[in-house]
Amino acid sequence: MRNTSLGSNHSVGISELIENLPLLLQEASEQLNSLSVLLSACMEPIEDDNDLQERMECINQLYLYSSDVNDIPATFAELIAHRVYEYEKKHRDVPHVSRAEALAFFIEERGLKQSDLKQIATQSVISDIINGKRTMTLQQVKDFSRYFNVPVETFID
Repeated sequence: MRNTSLGSNHSVGISELIENLPLLLQEASEQLNSLSVLLSACMEPIEDDNDLQERMECINQLYLYSSDVNDIPATFAELIAHRVYEYEKKHRDVPHVSRAEALAFFIEERGLKQSDLKQIATQSVISDIINGKRTMTLQQVKDFSRYFNVPVETFID
């Protein structure tokens, strides 16, 4: 039997593969089923408030596993956040506010100081954004969205 190298220290023969095939296929099937649910959460419209709450929790969990706004969990969270935004836009009477008003609201609501957000922007830049003297960069939009756990659309006028 020919061995297939799977890395520097691993060698698996065909007979070993055949022996482990049922477990391998079962695990792959479970992973694909979970991925299917995640992709549905990203793409399918939200049906009701229960579905909304489940997706909000999914967003929270994805961000727990995210170390950067550009990694895979954050990307999935952002896609689900788009579905949340669509649902709330259609089913909630949410007044439109500017990105500056939204930022000021979240800072006040959470009892933060502008300097508490220094990992996103300096205090003076945040002050300029809130006072309409400066607009947010795309990276700041993503970072504020992630920090406050709201859809990126919150910070897009």
